[in-house]
Amino acid sequence: MKNTFSLAISLAIIASLSVTGCMSPKTQQADQATLIKQITLQGQIEAVKWIDDGKQVEFRRKVLSGGQLCRFDLDEDKLEENAQTLRKRSGPERGRQNDRQKSPDGKWTAVCKDYNIIIEQNKDDKDEDTARTIKVTSDGTRKLRYGSASWVYGEELAQRDAMWWSSNSKFMAFYKFDESKVKDFYLTMDQTEVYTKLDTEGYPKAGQPNPLANLLIYNMDTQRTVTVDCGNDPNQYLFDIKFRPDNSELLFRRTDRQQKRLEIVAANVNTGITRIVHTETQDTWQEPRATFRFLKDNERFIWKTEKTGFAHYDLRNIDGTFICALTAGQYPIKDIVKIDEKNDWLYYSAFSDDNPLNLHLHRVHLDGTGQKRLTPPGKNYSGFNISPDNEHFIALSQTVTSPPQTALYNTAGEIVSVLAHATAKDIKSLSKLPFPEIFSFKAADGRTDLYGLLFKPNNFKWYRKYPLIIDVYGGPDSNPRVRNVFQRYRSDLDNGAAIAIFDGRGTNFRGKAFQSAGYMRLGDIDISDQAAGVKHLSKRRYIDPDRVGIYGVSYGGYMSVIAVLKHPDVFKAACAVAAVTDWYNYDTAYTERYMNTPQNNPEGYKNGSCMNFVDQLTGHLMIMHGIIDNNVHPNNAWQLIDALDKADKPYQSRFFPTKGHAFPKQGQQTMWEFFREHLN
Repeated sequence: MKNTFSLAISLAIIASLSVTGCMSPKTQQADQATLIKQITLQGQIEAVKWIDDGKQVEFRRKVLSGGQLCRFDLDEDKLEENAQTLRKRSGPERGRQNDRQKSPDGKWTAVCKDYNIIIEQNKDDKDEDTARTIKVTSDGTRKLRYGSASWVYGEELAQRDAMWWSSNSKFMAFYKFDESKVKDFYLTMDQTEVYTKLDTEGYPKAGQPNPLANLLIYNMDTQRTVTVDCGNDPNQYLFDIKFRPDNSELLFRRTDRQQKRLEIVAANVNTGITRIVHTETQDTWQEPRATFRFLKDNERFIWKTEKTGFAHYDLRNIDGTFICALTAGQYPIKDIVKIDEKNDWLYYSAFSDDNPLNLHLHRVHLDGTGQKRLTPPGKNYSGFNISPDNEHFIALSQTVTSPPQTALYNTAGEIVSVLAHATAKDIKSLSKLPFPEIFSFKAADGRTDLYGLLFKPNNFKWYRKYPLIIDVYGGPDSNPRVRNVFQRYRSDLDNGAAIAIFDGRGTNFRGKAFQSAGYMRLGDIDISDQAAGVKHLSKRRYIDPDRVGIYGVSYGGYMSVIAVLKHPDVFKAACAVAAVTDWYNYDTAYTERYMNTPQNNPEGYKNGSCMNFVDQLTGHLMIMHGIIDNNVHPNNAWQLIDALDKADKPYQSRFFPTKGHAFPKQGQQTMWEFFREHLN
């Protein structure tokens, strides 16, 4: 028996569906978008909790207003339903770190204030008047900071913390950053006010001096601070800091400036003396935040390695020894789903189908034997949750044309019960909308298989010719955007153009060689593959090759500019939002990971600069940027505009005085007006 659940969908919503003609003004289809979202959420669950040793399972079904708590009893084959609201989390601002860290015992809070660290004794009703404050540092300044990191660490190395407590609350580790040699970048803020102000940030750009990072450890018992021996490379990065579970050592990652060599380093908490636990190297770049997970003995750990050319898991010991390879195959793993040491299982996800689009659930014993895929082929799976007895699991399955469905499976991959899915009635209501299509094509090298996703416009007629708009991001090491997930509707399909997405060489989850194809050559291999995708689709009778546009944000903005400059025969119009226009303008950690330094790769930087190709512009270009963008700075746009002016090339532009690194709604409206003007 399969249990089902559906949401009541208003007939008024269905009746409101409408379409428009080719490149006509965009209409607001809020009801239609809501309908699609409802159907998509119907097949999804979250917050899974196994009860009574796996005999029952609790979960929340996703709905637009929050979540619905449900319970399924495996023995009785019975599903119970009731309602409960879900909550959202918050964190530090992008690129920043938490400025307060409470000790695990609840007695103290480390605070970063004015670039110094104090430790405050948490007050209670009994000793509020006698609560102590410990001054850990006192010489901090904006250029010599404690307890906060350089902006580039937060943005590119995902450092959300800069102070860390040991689990026994006896030690508190923290960053020290010397930014004295890092040049400042200035943004003018409040440009819509009567008076403006400056936002000043030490921002290390490609080839420029990096901040000098170090780690210190404060001992609560001795009230003394030791400096960790982090090595003598002034350009290294130190990140992913945490104490060993037994608090004997502080663990951190260390990588060179080009990020080809990654080391796991352990520091004695009392002396600061360090030792190397493990070293991983690559010819291009080593993934900086590769998985590191301790087992319960606090000695063995699971490590993600790309030494075979595909990401897989090894089991290693904290003393530096290799134990065994846990996973293997000509496909990459993605994430650890569950570690069950009691029953000797590691569950993990991997892109192991016949194509690289479908994620699957696997398991293997902790000695590397018994590797097996648990989910059947042909669909994309996610949302995995394993029963305590390892006899069942929950997974969400979907394809680009079938809505999400969450089911309970046995380990043979057979469905025991469907827990959540969209109803046939709701799906039928979408029958007038064309299905998106996943297709394959050859890369610009003529050999590599790539994948694309095509959305036909609403009210599609096969005998008409339509403009083609490329929605691009791309970039090295970026996550694929062509995914085998349900995507029946995009509001921009009301504009009467076909929309396509291509995953070119450089994206994740295709192996290291595929990922590294554009190494040292940003704006070359990647954009050539986008052009190859357009040429492939242009063979279809309903695609007009003379009306091709492209748009994107951030790296996608860069791709849009470089597309219309380097491939003017393919792209007739481009809308670039928050675009990097020259890699000299972007930060060290990201840029040099994929391009090395300008000093070591001058030709790569020259070939990747938009300004060096403005004389090839024959199409139409729209430039948009937020004036207070502290990620991709507005001088990227100013430099491009200056070069276009000097080359006497026309362009259009729009700037947003109160916006940062974003694509505002008003900008999207401007973009479609731009495409309608130039691709009609």
